Amino acid sequence: MGDLNGNRNGAVIGVMAATQLITGSTYLIVKLGLREFSPFSLGCIRFLISAAVFAALLALRRHARFFARADWKHFLLLGLLGVPLNQGLFLYGMKYAPAAHGALLYASTPIMVLFLSVLLLGERPSLLRVAGIALGFAGVLLVLFDKGIAFARQTLGGDLLVLAAVATWALYTIYSKKLLRRYSPLEVTGFSLSLGALLFLPVGLPFMLRQDYGAVTRTGVFSVLYLAVMTSVVAYLVWGWALSKMDASKVAVISNLQPVVAAALAWIVFKEAVTLRFVIGTAVVLAGVVMTERG
Repeated sequence: MGDLNGNRNGAVIGVMAATQLITGSTYLIVKLGLREFSPFSLGCIRFLISAAVFAALLALRRHARFFARADWKHFLLLGLLGVPLNQGLFLYGMKYAPAAHGALLYASTPIMVLFLSVLLLGERPSLLRVAGIALGFAGVLLVLFDKGIAFARQTLGGDLLVLAAVATWALYTIYSKKLLRRYSPLEVTGFSLSLGALLFLPVGLPFMLRQDYGAVTRTGVFSVLYLAVMTSVVAYLVWGWALSKMDASKVAVISNLQPVVAAALAWIVFKEAVTLRFVIGTAVVLAGVVMTERG
């Protein structure tokens, strides 16, 4: 049984690690999209597309079922946390915060998830897991400060909005974990994000109607489609699937690979130099992930 659990966890970690290629590039894609769309217009279009994709996936699945009436308020809360609150705060914050700030602040997700897992899910993490999460965050600090990250008064408002988005994502993760005990990852993710898109519509629709679509370039179209399909459908589904297999805090710590991926992409695309601090920071992040999984 131990070998089976170990193999299962190894497969989950491998898939989650591969998905960080998507989520790690999301911060850069968002910055590109916000050059041509307002934050609420971008968010509304993105989640309307992802809701349509989820509706198609649920319709194609034979054994998909609608949630029970007793769970209505839970899915509604999940939708509120996942779209209007999380993405509204994130997109508006990223308009004023640098991409590196967003990556750094989201690296605090495992810490928030660990605290909420103990408080709301009854998880009892070992000292090794706590140390692994702390070590992973330290590695993220090394990676991002190597890129010259610095906080300033001009970006403080955006940074605080992104931090609030992190808190709502941690809550979304915890409540997802509860519903995943009774529903499949596709059902939990599809229903919650579709409800979230409907809740976001009254806020985003006025901005959508005022959007100058004639000025939107291929880059803008690509950014919306990437965020809608790759991030909101593929990455969110993998996140829900991983939560159904492992403890929430173990899943969350893998997201610390996002800044490493973002920095690696900058190295590949923009030919930026690889420094010793970046290599050490990457090694520390990986060590933190391993320690958390072992814990």
